[in-house]
Amino acid sequence: MPLATPSDLELKTIRSLVGFSGCRVLEIGAGDGRLSWPFAPEAAQWIALDPDADEIAAARTEKERDREKEKVRLAIGDGRALCFPASHFDIAFFTWSLC
Repeated sequence: MPLATPSDLELKTIRSLVGFSGCRVLEIGAGDGRLSWPFAPEAAQWIALDPDADEIAAARTEKERDREKEKVRLAIGDGRALCFPASHFDIAFFTWSLC
């Protein structure tokens, strides 16, 4: 089930904790992209993983996908089994996945 659009308070709180500007970001448990799309434009690269194909499909329907498609990659994947080198990302972004 998709979560609500992130509130201004949620976005402001995340921005106060981490800066995505120019960073290579791995988002683990991206779900429907509710937090991917607000922050991805700031990043140099954004890879959003989720094990649920339906959630990734929902993320692909976001209106921003065409504008950001070159630096945003949405993929079905499990954060417990990554195939990237350890230094590939500047930030690992992991939010609601443990709820």
